[in-house]
Amino acid sequence: MITLGITGSFADLAGTFMPDVPEWLFHDSAAALVVDGTVVAAVEEERLNRLKHSNLFPASAAKACLELAGVHAEDIDDVAFFFGEDYADLEVGHEYLKFPDVPVLSARELLTTRLTEALGREFRHGDVHFTKHHRAHAFGSFADSGFDSALAVVIDGNGEAEGVSVFDCANGGLKLLHSYPDQHSLGHLYLALLPFLGFRRFDEYKVMGLAPYGAPSVYRDCFRPHYALLDDGGYTMNSGAVVEHLLRAGFEPRRRGEPIRQQDSDLAAALQATLEEVERHLLSHWVRETGAARLCLSGGVAHNSTANGRVLQWGLFDEVFVHPASHDAGASAGAAQHRQAEVTGGRRGKGLVNAFLGPDLGGRDVVRAELAGWSALVDVEEIAPGEETRYAASAVAAGQVVGWAHGRSEFGPRALGHRSILADPRDAGSRDRVNAMIKKREGFRPFAPAVLAESAGEVFDLTSTKARLDFMGCVVDVRPEWREKLPAVTHVDGSARVQTVHRDTNPVMWELIDGFRAATDVPVVLNTSFNNFAEPIVQSVGDVLRCLVTTTLDLAVVPGHAVRRKPGFRAVLHTADAVLHPAALLREVATADGSVERVVSFRTQGAKRVALSEPVFGLLRAAASEPTSAAARGLPADEETLDALLLLWEHRVVDFRVR
Repeated sequence: MITLGITGSFADLAGTFMPDVPEWLFHDSAAALVVDGTVVAAVEEERLNRLKHSNLFPASAAKACLELAGVHAEDIDDVAFFFGEDYADLEVGHEYLKFPDVPVLSARELLTTRLTEALGREFRHGDVHFTKHHRAHAFGSFADSGFDSALAVVIDGNGEAEGVSVFDCANGGLKLLHSYPDQHSLGHLYLALLPFLGFRRFDEYKVMGLAPYGAPSVYRDCFRPHYALLDDGGYTMNSGAVVEHLLRAGFEPRRRGEPIRQQDSDLAAALQATLEEVERHLLSHWVRETGAARLCLSGGVAHNSTANGRVLQWGLFDEVFVHPASHDAGASAGAAQHRQAEVTGGRRGKGLVNAFLGPDLGGRDVVRAELAGWSALVDVEEIAPGEETRYAASAVAAGQVVGWAHGRSEFGPRALGHRSILADPRDAGSRDRVNAMIKKREGFRPFAPAVLAESAGEVFDLTSTKARLDFMGCVVDVRPEWREKLPAVTHVDGSARVQTVHRDTNPVMWELIDGFRAATDVPVVLNTSFNNFAEPIVQSVGDVLRCLVTTTLDLAVVPGHAVRRKPGFRAVLHTADAVLHPAALLREVATADGSVERVVSFRTQGAKRVALSEPVFGLLRAAASEPTSAAARGLPADEETLDALLLLWEHRVVDFRVR
């Protein structure tokens, strides 16, 4: 049986469904293909359309999944969507109220229409099946855990009407034990407080990194009156009241881009402590109630790796599985797995071996052909077959920051060794350089260590709770004797979001780290996602090269090749054709003093704007109709112009095609 799982809205870049779909509506679009109970391919749409957290219909992702599996559209037995049909219709209905000129179609009609357009075969209404949101999350985590039985807990912003759901998993199926209404959502609590810290939707992970710098006691009294821990694992949470309490207490919200203040760290610490207290309360009840020895965690809050680490430390369960794609993208696979279980009478397939479910980068010959088009911008050195890991390990040991890409991409938000930036964990300067010069992100944010599985217990306190740590889902303590040896990956509180690398499931990354160990006697490398501040994790060779050229990475290693920026590469941008991203928006904005500011940004709410000079604005306006170059538009090839062109490329609102 072949089932295609879908998450995302029904919109496209052309706005043919709705001209302005909000970014929160069915966010994190993805497609997954499940064959006889096993996920054989899965990819988020953002990796392909290059829009972070894209909620556009995953047409490209669906096509990629079919290609990966060697499956034709006609082979698909059915399609599963990651929310219930009534809820999907309700959300779509709210959008129709905003746009009275748009024809009204149901969610089922929209799905069949979009699928038919994308995949080139007719999909009928009966081909589409809707799965309750938390059931999709829970079933996916249980199926991929490989456990025979478990307690599955879903914690996120909301399902149809739930913020938390608890399931008993046994005999290949799910039994709902309890759901907690979304008005008390822990995910919404986090979301409500992000603006106080100068963050926005999807920045929750920044709060986790900031919290260890603060004292939770400073602001805990702003939370305590507004939540309660009840009998039988119940709780209440009034996020709106917490927001009002903080404002009345005089907490001045930080503005984006301003320095982090101690009060920001203290608030982050109080928020994290509150989340952990409530989560421990409800998990403690349900383990007492059911006697479950194993736990499956999913939902967006299950990406709170600090809280996940606490679950291991609390010792409530013998074994814990945190899904590597716990956010809504992962529900594409869960919905498809759940649908197949409905048909077959229970779970089929094996547990998740690894998360390398996305499109392949390509082998040596494919990469060589792609590199040929970049010869004006990069220098290429050939590497002998099988020597890529040795080459990269030597570069990292020598203090270089290396972009590393090969094979099929990871499904989920963590880079696990197929699309990674690697650096020396022994040098604190590695952390600071990657933060400031490559990622251009806040300096408080930590980096993860990737460690040989055989050495993990020596370097880190893995607790007595058994867990899959190869998906980078849990924060644990670095052993005291290793903290000074690993300053680039040890957080301020002595913790680290560890990834264990196993020779059988991640052999190429294992070989690379083992090469670093042979050179340094340290079985750990710094591992972070291969992207800059403006883009999703790289997917293709072209994405790799854009990131290399527009950051200060020392080099990128791809199959058969080491690649470096050419000195003076910026001059090439003057004659290269500028191509405006289809989701970019050019605007002229009147300012308070009566002048006009010209800007470009992505269309998403809160997207960063890039200020433009009048000549560069004219270039982009022309490029919106047809690719053209700065030279063709008469702009000078001076430092100011080249700086402006490179900045636009860094922000990914513009791409360049070398003539």
